[in-house]
Amino acid sequence: MEVKQLEPAEIVRNEMGTWTHPQYSKYLAEEFDGAEWIDQKDWDELKRRFNIDTVTLWMEGCVNSDDWEAMMDDCDITKWDPIAPNGFFLIDIHFGEDDAYALFARNKREVEVA
Repeated sequence: MEVKQLEPAEIVRNEMGTWTHPQYSKYLAEEFDGAEWIDQKDWDELKRRFNIDTVTLWMEGCVNSDDWEAMMDDCDITKWDPIAPNGFFLIDIHFGEDDAYALFARNKREVEVA
């Protein structure tokens, strides 16, 4: 499968505060047809396919416990505005099994070793 560079997209979160990058969402739908999770081999292929590195932030580690509990109880993360690490852009913000998460990506960088 050819590399298709993933680029930042306009973020329009829904009434619950969730959003998924359209290219990322399309790939998951086409390759995994609604699967709840993918294994490490498939995740590595996804990152190779889009030529990206990823990092995940969990809401519980980013907000105070009262705000976390209120947002989880209400199933509403619209008030959580996670800050992308330097050079990364948002590709997914959703609820997981026990917490909400924000998944960020950046274009894979070539590393030179001296």
